[in-house]
Amino acid sequence: MNPDRLAATLQLLGIGWYVAVCIGGGALGGWWLDGKTGLSPLFTLAGLGLGIAVAGVGMVKMLAAATAPKPKRNSESRENGGSAENSGGDKN
Repeated sequence: MNPDRLAATLQLLGIGWYVAVCIGGGALGGWWLDGKTGLSPLFTLAGLGLGIAVAGVGMVKMLAAATAPKPKRNSESRENGGSAENSGGDKN
């Protein structure tokens, strides 16, 4: 497997774990609070909802970062006659 594909696979695997921990942690935390307060299933549902919301926001941010175009490597930009530091739109 080439390194780029392995990196993408590991990023997606990390996103999956993040989503699972957020949702499971929210539900378990709510279940624990329900046991302490006797308000079952109020906190379980609230924790589940909060976990889903946090997982959704985090997943969107991580997927956006994972699918963003990668900057060209320095060797590629030097071959084209420029450097990575000086190739930009800021001209003062």
